[in-house]
Amino acid sequence: MHHPQGRRALGGLALAGVLGGRATAQEAWPNRPIRLVVAFTPGSEPDILARALAPSLQASLGQPVVVDNRVGAAGVVAAEHVSQQRPDGYTVLLTSSSTFCVTPHLFANLPFRAEQFQPLTLLMRGQLALYANPQLPVRTVADVVAYARGLAHPMPYAANVGMVAHLSGERMKQVTGIQMLDVSYRGTPAAQQMLMRGDVAITFDGLAAYIGLVRNGDLRAIAVTGERRAPALPDVPTFAEAGFPDIAQPYWYGLFAPAGVPEPVMNRIVAATHTALAEARLGEQMQAQGAELRGNTPAVFTTMIAAERDRWGALIRTIGLRLG
Repeated sequence: MHHPQGRRALGGLALAGVLGGRATAQEAWPNRPIRLVVAFTPGSEPDILARALAPSLQASLGQPVVVDNRVGAAGVVAAEHVSQQRPDGYTVLLTSSSTFCVTPHLFANLPFRAEQFQPLTLLMRGQLALYANPQLPVRTVADVVAYARGLAHPMPYAANVGMVAHLSGERMKQVTGIQMLDVSYRGTPAAQQMLMRGDVAITFDGLAAYIGLVRNGDLRAIAVTGERRAPALPDVPTFAEAGFPDIAQPYWYGLFAPAGVPEPVMNRIVAATHTALAEARLGEQMQAQGAELRGNTPAVFTTMIAAERDRWGALIRTIGLRLG
């Protein structure tokens, strides 16, 4: 004889067991190392940021946080990789505003979609600087423009297509009318070597990995974005002070997880990250470089990304840039 009530009771117990298992798994998170995938090379500004955050994240979460550099295609390689991972909180992506605000306007067929990611928190707003080979007769933005106009060929500059440095170069061409040729590179150290060898005349990049080279005279900083000068380079004017306020724009780095990450896990990652950002040592280090460490909530970060995607899209349409 069948007992429907008994079957329902057993079914309820089985479902409770499944849900209980999920809850236990979430409560136990993390129980193994967490991988922080960085879309940039070792020694670059975002890599420096990731390795500064990792010890504090590890202390808060009680598990090792391993930095995994996956470089290529203007952040696309790292984003594609993370989009294919399980949404369990054990793989997170640290990338720049280019990945979700710029790249979608440049390529029709990307191997990932923004909907495959859960924005977690803003990490840092950074400043770009324009750097030049110190052997060149340029000390101001106006000097760079004059130098480029005097060349019989387009002035080479280090830039990976689709990144904010490349867009800044394209904007510089549009604003000034000069001819420039973008030369791609693999990671910030390679761009620095190209500059010092004289393979390229200029580049746009962040500050963290360049300050020592500028202070030593190996490279020359011409101007920085932002409303104020960077404390670490007090003698370098802003682009506005130099008379070219519309050439370059600030950028940011943020943290993302595969879409579907459980809310309790997401909240723990965000809380641990905000604790790491609040550490005085890290803050002072980055602020001296003109950066602003600032976290926000997943909801606020999602809204911010949408607004900036629209703003970068307007600039890209103005330039008329499309890469595929």
